Amino acid sequence: MTVTDRLSLLQYEHLSLGGSAAAQFTQSLDALRVLNLAERYEHPAALYLGDIADVEDRDELLCAKSLALGFVHGLIVAKVISENQGEDLRQVFQDAADRALAALADPT
Repeated sequence: MTVTDRLSLLQYEHLSLGGSAAAQFTQSLDALRVLNLAERYEHPAALYLGDIADVEDRDELLCAKSLALGFVHGLIVAKVISENQGEDLRQVFQDAADRALAALADPT
């Protein structure tokens, strides 16, 4: 079982993501897995994705997205991922934020 699989179980069972947030998180995890990041970077990235999926308002979304993008920037500056990998990870976070924003706009 990968770290993201374990995080997925934790999110559903212990952190109680709601239906929409859980669906968003699942989509985000699928996109994250495609990147094949090292486990030590995949784990915190998945946590940021969980934070983005679980926002309750635009301010929380802005904060969660900013933290996630700061994480990506840190990985690039530390040269543990390439610029291209960083851009792919940024896109995963952006897509997650877009889904969260859409869910905030349509809470049904």
